[in-house]
Amino acid sequence: MTAKFENENDVLDYLRNVCFESTGASEKQEKMCPTYFDGYLCWPATKAGETAIQPCSGELLKSTDGGSASIQCTQNGTWMAREDSDLPFTNFSGCGSFFTVSATEGAIPQINSLYMEWVPRIKLTSCVGYTISVTSLVISIYIFFTIKRLRCSRNTLHINLFFSFIMRSFMSIMKDVFFVKGTALACDTVFDKGGNASFPKNVIYSWVCKAIVSLRFYFIIVNFMFMLMEGMYLHNLMFLKLFSDNHSVAIYCLMGWGLPILFLIPWIILRAIFDNVRCWTEKSNLYIDLLVALPIGITIVMNFILFLIIVRVLTVKLNNVCIQQRKYKYRKLLKATLILIPLFGVPYVFTLSMSLFVKRERDPVLMIFFLFVDQSFAAFQGFFAALLYCLLNSEVQVEILRKYSSLKDRHDKEFRRSRTISNTQQFSMPADDFPDNSETLHELTSGKKINPEGIELNKDRQGYF
Repeated sequence: MTAKFENENDVLDYLRNVCFESTGASEKQEKMCPTYFDGYLCWPATKAGETAIQPCSGELLKSTDGGSASIQCTQNGTWMAREDSDLPFTNFSGCGSFFTVSATEGAIPQINSLYMEWVPRIKLTSCVGYTISVTSLVISIYIFFTIKRLRCSRNTLHINLFFSFIMRSFMSIMKDVFFVKGTALACDTVFDKGGNASFPKNVIYSWVCKAIVSLRFYFIIVNFMFMLMEGMYLHNLMFLKLFSDNHSVAIYCLMGWGLPILFLIPWIILRAIFDNVRCWTEKSNLYIDLLVALPIGITIVMNFILFLIIVRVLTVKLNNVCIQQRKYKYRKLLKATLILIPLFGVPYVFTLSMSLFVKRERDPVLMIFFLFVDQSFAAFQGFFAALLYCLLNSEVQVEILRKYSSLKDRHDKEFRRSRTISNTQQFSMPADDFPDNSETLHELTSGKKINPEGIELNKDRQGYF
């Protein structure tokens, strides 16, 4: 056989075409059920009242149990249908699970056992990773919103990035929970009596599942777009407006949420017109899928280029700068660049290169390894971002301790006040409860951080990492 197949759907489409190409003149006779492809097996024209039986496993399609399947042709020349559907009913009880084969016969047990063993583990790891990411991101957003001293342009961009991570994680969890085999909702899936699911192409799938898939792709593109916005913001903060106190991020937020719409709307229109197959979870048309893959690839490449530019320029500046204060400042920014930008650029360049290598080699072990690395990084990426931008940030930790101390002092003051009232029956407060130092009083009332020289620090550059 010389046919080449990229995935399982290509094999099933090939089997479907071969099935109907073999249609003969015999089925033109009266009282015969016509040729039928049930999504896995091809059933030739069968006389009325007879039961067609064939092995579950073929040359390209294998089954785990290796038994036989059957389908009944009724007396009126139609295939017996399911009780809850008009579709013909195929008895797959002796088949088990189906899987396609594009390698040698000896590799079948290895491929099947690897997928059966590792795919559930990968899904569990992804679910745990997305849950941890969402939890840490919600905590980080709460910190940024409740502590007023952390409200600045830089953290506003971080909050938008966190929201994109949360929505991406939420949509991924929803797809894993509600989609059968990651393909369609249960209401759009055909089940036989053995509980095996099939996804025939001739069924009109609901717009609910297509809307979920479209929203998932939208938030994935938004997430990658905000990673690029973070890289652009850091680049502009360091080189274009390094000493600006009013650095607005409105344009970054608008681009992050708006640009993906320019790609997704054409993708939805083209899929609905030219590739309206199942729930749009399959990549069957390369040119249409480029509308989703292209913006993601562009953001990865641009962010990686920004990383290289920032590292190169800062390395040159560090070698030429003699003033210790400036050298410390650039070294601090270089540290932030080396930690933050690779998190969003280098790992994706690695996984992109690895995916091309895996597709070329077609090694099942490499395929499982790549799937594990790619899905694990995508699931835990929000957690890494929450750690680097918030939870492990020195400025945030200082403000959390300051907030804790403020709440503790307020509680102590209330406690002393209540004791004073209960003892003296007067509503008064000792004078020593108020700060004597004028600078401390100014700092507490104004909410502004003052360094020893009395200069207010710039929030956008203060403690970037």
